[in-house]
Amino acid sequence: MERPSSPEPGKRWGFRRPRRLRTIALLPTLITLGNGICGVMAIFKIGTGMTEHLDKHFTAAGWLILGGMVFDALDGFVARMTRTTSSFGAMLDSLCDLVTFGVAPGFLVFGVTRSAGGPELVRDHVIPAIGVLFAMCALIRLARFTVETTPDESSHREFAGLPSPAAAGIVAGAVLASLYQPFKELGVAPVITGSVPGLALASAVLMVSRVKYAHVINKLLRGKHRFVTLVEIALAVTLAVIFREAAFFLAFFAYGLTGPLFWIKRRVSRKPATAPAATPGAPAHGESDKDLF
Repeated sequence: MERPSSPEPGKRWGFRRPRRLRTIALLPTLITLGNGICGVMAIFKIGTGMTEHLDKHFTAAGWLILGGMVFDALDGFVARMTRTTSSFGAMLDSLCDLVTFGVAPGFLVFGVTRSAGGPELVRDHVIPAIGVLFAMCALIRLARFTVETTPDESSHREFAGLPSPAAAGIVAGAVLASLYQPFKELGVAPVITGSVPGLALASAVLMVSRVKYAHVINKLLRGKHRFVTLVEIALAVTLAVIFREAAFFLAFFAYGLTGPLFWIKRRVSRKPATAPAATPGAPAHGESDKDLF
């Protein structure tokens, strides 16, 4: 009589052995980790700036956040180009984005505003709440993006909600602009510093909204373009090199405005459809906000 085969290891106790990750795409993973390194270093710089009360550390943190965007723009494009997209890469990308574009900007809002002084209620309660809200909205936005986005190219043509790198760019750009020496000489810097919490709050709300935003990187890198596009890119890069902090802030701020402006334009230009008479208790036409949130 044959003895029954022994159950697989782990099944005899009622659980399955977890699946092991055996292979990874090395190049996209290294690029993604570069994004995470920029975020962690930015947090270190912000903590040092709060301790030593030196603006140069906040400036370095702002540049590190912007540097993380370069890695973030490249990793997904390289993974799709080399056909090495994976669940591991998507998860790692979301975690690194949370550090660089969620925690670091939220901490930067707290550090810069606290160093600038102000009423105790705002400095010790309101500003920390805005920083935490920004990080939590980035977390929610990244989790939703990971669940809803598929690896195919069609899912990367537009965003539902302000992308977390752009939201972080608005905050980091505003901080860099507030520390820009020409703006200090013109007396504009304190105004920009005071607007940082408001910009962070608005960016946090836009991140978790359903407002449509174009995927600029994919539009530029995909397909062929007119020759004048190359001239426009060269001009934009030149202006960014010359004006640096101011150029980055204006660019990200303008991009953040495109979503609400186009949403309002679509709402205003939408032709009212001829609908039957509303039934009692039913919402009137145009009352739904599901396109926004």
